[in-house]
Amino acid sequence: KRLPPVSRLASTAQSQPMAPFVQTFVDIVRNARVQEGERSTLESKLLDEAADMPCKRSTTATSTASTTSTACSGHWASPCLSDFSTPSLVTSTSRTATEFLLPTEDVARLHRGLPAACRPSVHGFAAWALLVLAVVACGGWCLHELLPRAPKWSFPQRPGTMRRHVVDGRDVWVYLPSKVRTGTPLSAVMVLHGSLDTAMGIMNASAMEQVAEADSSFIAVFPEMAQYEGVSWGYGNASEVKFFRDVSNLLTRQYLVAMDQVFTVGHSSGGSMALFLQNHLPDVFRGVASVEAGLPANQVWTGNGRPTMVVWNHNDPVLAEYGGEQLYNDTLSMLRRRDPTGAGPSSVEPLSTSGGVVWAELLTWPAQGSNPLTSVVSWKSSAPTHAWLNPTHINGTTLDASKMVWQFFKKLLVTPS
Repeated sequence: KRLPPVSRLASTAQSQPMAPFVQTFVDIVRNARVQEGERSTLESKLLDEAADMPCKRSTTATSTASTTSTACSGHWASPCLSDFSTPSLVTSTSRTATEFLLPTEDVARLHRGLPAACRPSVHGFAAWALLVLAVVACGGWCLHELLPRAPKWSFPQRPGTMRRHVVDGRDVWVYLPSKVRTGTPLSAVMVLHGSLDTAMGIMNASAMEQVAEADSSFIAVFPEMAQYEGVSWGYGNASEVKFFRDVSNLLTRQYLVAMDQVFTVGHSSGGSMALFLQNHLPDVFRGVASVEAGLPANQVWTGNGRPTMVVWNHNDPVLAEYGGEQLYNDTLSMLRRRDPTGAGPSSVEPLSTSGGVVWAELLTWPAQGSNPLTSVVSWKSSAPTHAWLNPTHINGTTLDASKMVWQFFKKLLVTPS
């Protein structure tokens, strides 16, 4: 549908200071959704005509990044504008990635909406009305496409810093602990969400960033599927393989992550993708883990793979739909396909069975020949569930899949993988 001329918004607001919600909208359009110089007609009009409004904008540029800050005077100033303008958004000029930095409390505020203190007044009513009219006229598409996508859950506030990158057109969230260890290279753990989920969703479900905060030796990374809230990862698609290589390169370039200390873990469909990656990108990932996931369908593995942990609930209704125990056995057989001995696990360690866990054990197969290490957290819940194993989702349990996965990865840093 045709939008009313944007110039009408600019001319109406000329005599009044620009409302912070309008300024925030413009800044988000400028920083969050523009990649490799591409910009829609609507974005261009907003940005060009906003420059003539009373808010003064200053931009400083360096060879690696540009910082945009905005300062408004009058009754539209503090506290609303300062909530989003300090610190300023920082956009990387990398060819494959766009990035901006916000403290976690600002990201949370961004996803919840504008602060309660931001209220329209008579002076800003015209700008309010015209902005709402523009959104209604385009059927809500404008905000849906131009603003950062809202997660299913509110963003968890943490002591560290959350950074949003755009890699190959996809959001990648990186959590940097508040007290990162210095003097040694960092590790990175990519956490892959499942079908119809999001990066924010798996962050809330796994709480991997809390493990990173407590350990301070690795960063937690949460990428989105190519299709937001999609059904499946791309597996063998060339663009998907390129995406994971580009994310790994970003981490080693910007966060001093060691190239041989990148790991990945996934839930459900994300777990199947992690199993795929250990075979197809062994040069990128040192180890992988899957949580409530089995062997991807119709996959032929020819490589030796990488050390792998599997977390498997034998009372998972979703896994049951895809074969249940047969899928479990097929997954283990594929992971141990290079073992010349064909032997069973070398150790079976009982785990805590408190709360909603009926039984649990840790099975370990050592590296044999060209077959890498395999570890399985085999457990059964009292009630059917596809949830990530931790005290938040399984009442009364002390088991935490994120902590166990990181301990598995951590051992690979001091032993041959």
